[in-house]
Amino acid sequence: MTFPHDSITLNLNLIPGGVFPGAWRAPRASAATGESSDGDAQQYSSLEHYIEVAKIAERGKFDAVFLADTPVWRYRGEYRPFRGLDPTLAFAAVAQHTSHIGLVATGSSSYNSAYNLARRISTLDHISKGRAAWNIVATNGDDVARNFGREHGLDHDARYRRAHEFVEAVIALWDGWADDAWVADRETGTYVDEARIRAVDYTGEYVNTAGPLPLPRSPQGHPVLVQAGSSPDGIGLASRFADAVYTVQPTIESAIAFRNTVREQAKGWGRNPDTVRVLPGLITLVAPTEAEARAREIELRELHTERFAINALALQVGVPVEALDLDKELPWDLVPADGELGASGGHFAALIGTARREKYTVRQILARQGGGLTHVTAIGSPEQVADQIETWVQAGASDGFNIMSAQLPDVATAFVDHVVPLLQRKGIFRTEYPGTTLRDTLGLERPGDGFDEHQPARRIHKVGEAAFG
Repeated sequence: MTFPHDSITLNLNLIPGGVFPGAWRAPRASAATGESSDGDAQQYSSLEHYIEVAKIAERGKFDAVFLADTPVWRYRGEYRPFRGLDPTLAFAAVAQHTSHIGLVATGSSSYNSAYNLARRISTLDHISKGRAAWNIVATNGDDVARNFGREHGLDHDARYRRAHEFVEAVIALWDGWADDAWVADRETGTYVDEARIRAVDYTGEYVNTAGPLPLPRSPQGHPVLVQAGSSPDGIGLASRFADAVYTVQPTIESAIAFRNTVREQAKGWGRNPDTVRVLPGLITLVAPTEAEARAREIELRELHTERFAINALALQVGVPVEALDLDKELPWDLVPADGELGASGGHFAALIGTARREKYTVRQILARQGGGLTHVTAIGSPEQVADQIETWVQAGASDGFNIMSAQLPDVATAFVDHVVPLLQRKGIFRTEYPGTTLRDTLGLERPGDGFDEHQPARRIHKVGEAAFG
């Protein structure tokens, strides 16, 4: 296969403490001495943790760091560090401690106004000087809906119809200013050329917004778009809008099929498929030898005790813990249908769907959930992990990976120090950042502003006027 990019894409998923649920309980190595210490476990849900890990990823020339978010209290907080910080606010702080790494902030298209979210992500893009990305999420679940004054969430089809409108409106808001609208000319006294700003006046079935934003375009035009689409509707949304697509693909064969589907649908939207990066999740655990990596895997798994795990599973699927038997299947008559698992959809829903088809016992589900085995894993020596990444990329299974370290920050540090140099020697990963914006890093063209001499300009609404001009 001829790889369509100069470099593979590596994003680091900022899962507090690491993807293994009990990883936060493990001692961590001192950056200065290499010796293990317990430290303050509360730091795993802190801003300082995100800053530390983002700086590690930037040292390894990663494309971006990614912070997931669901606007509801989740079961995991009882057993593992939680993601409580608003991603846009957290990344605004991370931006002050980094200079090149992209910042992928999650925001729901189901429970935001297009104007508010467009402004927040654009603000992050300006603060970071062009390094922001928006991870588009169509959020499901009645528990989330109740946080926004609704008794029930939108059904699957409605969520995605709203998502398409929402993204259309957000992009229109981002492109409401011409690139030359911000003049700041001291001699003429003109700060903004209002003739080069237009209203949006977007009216849809679910989304309405007038605009424009009180912000010019950023150094990268507008933020990069990311989406995790696995259902047919999710793939449709991703292939239409996303510059990068996160996905759960446990085998190289399924990953090849998924990437081909996304690329074909992107062509159907009139897009160049080579501009779309498909990034499966990759769970990594790196040690000097495979034996040491496997031993470490066992240690981390054992820190997520059976008692904690079974209680967590019961909460996540919404059934009483006493209804679960480790050596029997889930009580399917009590479990929501596939794809209707409230705030626990997505990757977890994929696992539960597999469990239903394959008749997994509760013990088997816990074994797969504990290490995130719905994703492909790369556990072994640096050479083994680097070879596995190269194999997937050369086979056309991915354009890179969304790295999910077994433990943070230690495993991410090992990946940067020992795997990244091997990928660079193989000639598939950059040795330096090619520019200053996330679009530079991804090799994406800066999108145009949509203004030309044949397009009527609009001016900003004046107080007292009935409508935009």
